[in-house]
Formats: sequence, structure tokens, C-alpha cells
Amino acid sequence: MRPKFQKRSALKFDGRIIPEAKPSGINAGLIPRPLGRKFLWIPRCLRRDCSLLSVFLMALAVCAYGAEPQKVKFNIDKAKLESGVLQVFEENYSVEGKGQKKRAVGVILINTPPERVWDVLEDWDVMGEFVPGLSYYKTVLVIKPVGKGGVGESLIEGKLSVPPIRYTLDVKFDKVNLRQDWRLVTEKEILSYNEKKEILKKNSSMIKSIEGYEYLEPYNKGTQTVYTYAPIIETSGPVPDFIDRALTKNTLSGYVKAVKKRVESGKQKK
Repeated sequence: MRPKFQKRSALKFDGRIIPEAKPSGINAGLIPRPLGRKFLWIPRCLRRDCSLLSVFLMALAVCAYGAEPQKVKFNIDKAKLESGVLQVFEENYSVEGKGQKKRAVGVILINTPPERVWDVLEDWDVMGEFVPGLSYYKTVLVIKPVGKGGVGESLIEGKLSVPPIRYTLDVKFDKVNLRQDWRLVTEKEILSYNEKKEILKKNSSMIKSIEGYEYLEPYNKGTQTVYTYAPIIETSGPVPDFIDRALTKNTLSGYVKAVKKRVESGKQKK
């Protein structure tokens, strides 16, 4: 399929990065790999501080789960990308009632090959060392190990520092496509696991659901990586401006930049 030419460096993006507007061969070595990763319900009765922390929780868990990989359409500024600037985009979803569901997408260039970035993203158990506001992530059950082929799956418990909000995620690891998908483990599933003696703790009551995705794309002949992180937030009412700002400018930015810093520092699992 022939690519569309554009006059400026901000190129139309549909699930992949287009480095330059050239004919044939433009995407050689650059394979789109979508992911998914969480959403959060915030009751209107909660105070502002709790709402912000709830949004923070959503953004910390590091694709959409149980469905075909979603693609988001937005424009990426090539100059900003190559200079290492984080670009943030938003996408709204229709929901029943007065609620609102919004995805924020962060895209940044990391100066290492995709495989090295994957090593950091795969090791959830050490994220408490570098993700702001996260007390810990702990793998509580490996359903299927992450291997060279197929998709691995684990149940991972997470907890915020303040307040001590706890939750368990079902995370799928697609190492071949450099993709991760996760969702919140339901209370019914927790009871079922506990009956099987796989003891899981209950999720904090303020959490209704979490999902999201992230994926990696090789860039500059595979020497660099385009990292896309796209959490989802769902509320019972319209998203207030302060939550919007926290999600798109503070929380998402802090998480993505922390991953970039961690990878480029060379601190990876052995």
C-alpha cells in the first residue's frame, strides 16, 4: 500500500510510526506492535486527592485485554520524536450514562534497541524501584512463563505508597510482538483462585476496573525504540479538568519518562 505524502514532519499515525514520507520501503524494519493496559472508575463522591491518586494508580500499572489489538490514530511530530520529547495524545470513548472513558497515549523515543526496553517492561517486580509513587509490584502467580514463542501470563499484585491502594492485574506478555496486555482481576476470579489455594488479596474498594496497553517499535534500523504507552480511565461522570491534567501531563509523563531513564541507564534484569 502506498504511503500518503505530507508536507510537514507531523505524519498521520495508525498504529505505527512512519519515519519519512517516502514511497516503497518506508516501513522496512518498522513493524507495528500494538498493546493495551487499564482503566479506572472514580466515584464522584471521592475527594479531589483520592481522585488524583486513583488516576495515578491507573497509569502506574504497565495493553486492551481479551480483544483484538486496538490502534489509535494521531499525528507524531518526527522532529520532537527524534529529540526525545514525550508526545501526549488523547482519545475519547462513548459510554452509557453520564460517565466518560478516555485514553491518554504517550509516545517517546528511547535510545536503545527494543529488546533492552522489553527487558525492563517485563520485569514488573522491580518497578517499585523507579516508578514514582509505587510501593511495589509482586508476581503472585505465573500462569504461563514468558518464552520465546507464545504469550506468557501472570497475576501481579501492586500497591501504591499513599494511600495504600492495592490491586491485582492479569498481565499477558507477548514477547514476539513486544506487547503487553493487562486488566484488573475481578472479585469473582479472586474467590475462584482462593478456592484453589492460590491466595489473592482483595482489590481496594475504590477500584472498579483497570486496563491499558503498551508496545515497542524498532526505529532507526533497530538501534532505537519508539515506546507507546496508552492507559485508559473511566469515570462515573465527566472527567474534571484537574484529573485530565494529572493523567496527561503529570502521571503519564512521569511513568513514561521513568521507563526511558531506567532503560537508558542500563539498569536491567540480569
